[in-house]
Amino acid sequence: MRNFIGAMGLLCLSGVVRAQGIDRNRVMEYLQDQQYEEAVAYLQPRVNTQEPKEMALLGYTYYQGGKLTDAADTYEKVLALDSTLIPALQYLASIRSQQERYPDAVTLYQRIVQLRPASAAAWKQLSFTAFIAQQPDSGFIWLQQAYQLNPLDARVVSRTAEEWMDRKVYPRADSITRAFLAKDSTMPAVLMTAAKTTYMVKDYKRTINIGEQLQRLNAVGPNTFIYVMAANYNLKKYQACIDIYGYLLDRNAASENITYYAALANTALRQYKESNDLLLRCIDMAKSSSLEGYYNSMATNYESLRQFKPALASLDTSWYLSHNPLRQYSMGRIYETGLHNDNTAMKYYKRFMQLYKPDSPEDEAVIYQYLKSRIKNQGYNK
Repeated sequence: MRNFIGAMGLLCLSGVVRAQGIDRNRVMEYLQDQQYEEAVAYLQPRVNTQEPKEMALLGYTYYQGGKLTDAADTYEKVLALDSTLIPALQYLASIRSQQERYPDAVTLYQRIVQLRPASAAAWKQLSFTAFIAQQPDSGFIWLQQAYQLNPLDARVVSRTAEEWMDRKVYPRADSITRAFLAKDSTMPAVLMTAAKTTYMVKDYKRTINIGEQLQRLNAVGPNTFIYVMAANYNLKKYQACIDIYGYLLDRNAASENITYYAALANTALRQYKESNDLLLRCIDMAKSSSLEGYYNSMATNYESLRQFKPALASLDTSWYLSHNPLRQYSMGRIYETGLHNDNTAMKYYKRFMQLYKPDSPEDEAVIYQYLKSRIKNQGYNK
């Protein structure tokens, strides 16, 4: 609907068309029916290339049809004719952002705020794009301008408070969220930020109240609720911590830190078994699926350097993390060929064979058959 309204606006900007020019009703039908190819084919031979508003309509049609390069080229021509045409600046800035050409987008948004210095939305676009473009200092200055012009924009309020927190000016951050929530306490984005600001100023009771409001709104966000859980824990509301964990678990949002606080709460309530169950879950979440592979690769390097003890230590850690039977074989091989300790090597080989399963990968099957044949026919000695 917004796109159609935008098209109507551009058509209105085009004014009265030339006698043999553009039929506005026909263009509107094409755009309303999302027949962008047909609209482009109709417009191309008819637009006056010296008329910026007609060219802007062609650029808009390219944009809606997903032809961003053609749209950008057209808008560049529009701005060469009229550098103050805000729709062209707006759409070209949007295209540059989609192309991840953020510095170019910032330049275009700067031109918009110069033309509309009282537009909170324009300053908001400029500031948010500047942050993405890794221009945090300028972005923060422009963000404050957006906030001054419209302190009721939830995204601006939340981002402004976050920026003040990053600068460790916690009372200022908290005052911003507090002022907004005094007028509207239903916006999850601001409530989530407020949970952090209230915690940082050690207003734990208010942090807890905000957490309860977020639950009533059925909002989730582990990075937010960790502050709510910490506030409850600091005030020794241990059962509340466990209840929040259950709330987030039901919504697949119980992160490692959330689970850890729930474990601590169970410990405080002397529910040690439940705490250990949660701690084991934390350990599982802390493990990277790639971590054991890193240790195995380190073992390969150590073995190549003939540093057999560090190699064995790395393999042992890899085994602990993955329980991959091949790690047992690798340790046995190092004991046999590197340290010449045949008895210990045999223990690891036998453990590998005990762990082997018929559906194991082919490389394990080859090793298993090799060890089985060797032990049966030749014994352990080489």
